[in-house]
Amino acid sequence: MFNRKEVKEIIWKKWLFPDFTNKLTWLVAGAGVTILLTPTPLKQLFYNWLVDTFNLNSGEYYTLADLQSNTADYWLGFGVILLSLLHNIGYRVFIYKTDKLAHIEKQKLIEVDKVLFNKFIELLPSDGLDVKILEEHDFGNSHHGNNVNALDTFVHTWNNAQKQFLDTELESKRSDFITKSRHFIYTLASRSYAIGNGEIFSCIPDAYRNAWEWPAHIDEQVKELNDLGTELFELHKDLIITARRKLKC
Repeated sequence: MFNRKEVKEIIWKKWLFPDFTNKLTWLVAGAGVTILLTPTPLKQLFYNWLVDTFNLNSGEYYTLADLQSNTADYWLGFGVILLSLLHNIGYRVFIYKTDKLAHIEKQKLIEVDKVLFNKFIELLPSDGLDVKILEEHDFGNSHHGNNVNALDTFVHTWNNAQKQFLDTELESKRSDFITKSRHFIYTLASRSYAIGNGEIFSCIPDAYRNAWEWPAHIDEQVKELNDLGTELFELHKDLIITARRKLKC
């Protein structure tokens, strides 16, 4: 059933200003206008031709009474036009309800993704330590082992169906981000060396840490980590911006 607001909208938009987008509506309305605008003698000739054709093909003989008045034709024309308007209104009401149900379903899906997105930014906020490390840190310098704890948690807990976005674009970006994050975490772990017995690590081996120049392969490793960090930061930013735009949050 319709509420008061829906009834007003249907009356205003679908009755006072009908939308002739349906081909059947145009066909029926066109037939009604044709009946109204066609001169009476021409219609009489057309009717006689139909009767003569029927008599010729059927072997029966029928006659068409002389046309005394064209009132019936006007009623027929207006009736056909009214029928087309009623059909158009029914068609538009159906589209209206279908679109509304689709909108409600879409809003439900958005709410599901919004809850998941809030969990994501709670774990990896744009101003969080992990994201700042990706944006600003030069891995030629030492880093604390806890600096990427949230990113490590994301890699190991967000790779399942419950942590997938329902929106295809967001899910594609989340999937890309977690794939790159896994590669970064594993690369960082394999290239890091503990300094003493604490939580401070360096990507430079002890033999080269205090040297004026590093071997080419060390420079390449540091550059790879810096490039991965920058790429990961850009992916994170893109995911955040896209989610805010699509989820309106």
